[in-house]
Amino acid sequence: MPSKAKLKLYQQLTSKKFRQKYGLFVVEGLKSVNELTQSNWPVETILCTPAFLERYGEQIDFTFDLISSEEFAATSHLTNPQEILAIAKFHDTNATTSQWQIALDGINDPGNLGTIIRIADWYGINTIYCSENTVEFYNSKVIQSTMGSFLRVKVIEGNLSELLEGKDVFATLLNGESIRSIDKPTKGVILIGNEANGIEPTTLDAIKHTAITIPGSGNTESLNAAMATAICCERLVAE
Repeated sequence: MPSKAKLKLYQQLTSKKFRQKYGLFVVEGLKSVNELTQSNWPVETILCTPAFLERYGEQIDFTFDLISSEEFAATSHLTNPQEILAIAKFHDTNATTSQWQIALDGINDPGNLGTIIRIADWYGINTIYCSENTVEFYNSKVIQSTMGSFLRVKVIEGNLSELLEGKDVFATLLNGESIRSIDKPTKGVILIGNEANGIEPTTLDAIKHTAITIPGSGNTESLNAAMATAICCERLVAE
């Protein structure tokens, strides 16, 4: 059982400040925790409640610490906790960069980022570049939304103009060439912008890019970032 000091530390991981300070983050739910334990991702500890152990004990083949339901509720980041979570360490995957990558400029919604990571994993894309004003990768809502795909997709945060230098960038814009008519490339980076404002003009000015667009026939103004990513991946990346 973790000490009171350790539990207090884990409960502080709701804050980005403390995640960065301790190099730790929270992974919740049996599916994600199972995948985590079967990977080479470093784990500090796994916490669960007696009630969880009573229901799912036969499915657990990893070591864990028991804590009370009250302690678990204070540690979990979910409104309805699933009664098992892991405290994992910051870690970089070392996979060779895939032919295609995704770049994200100013994605603010954790659910969108998590879903995009999951989409990347589905299409075999293992690298995502994020601008410095994109939501933090280790945010618990991001991790939860990936459904375990965070284990297989490397997220690199930094200045996009530097990260994308020399790459074949396909920037999603309202006035680009239709992805239905573009010659299908064999590699490149799909650049997706902010949900409300699109890609920053300063980012576009700093990188060589091909403007692409997803034509629609309805009345909605735009697609959300995750939907746009999935459509671009299906058209440009899928075999």
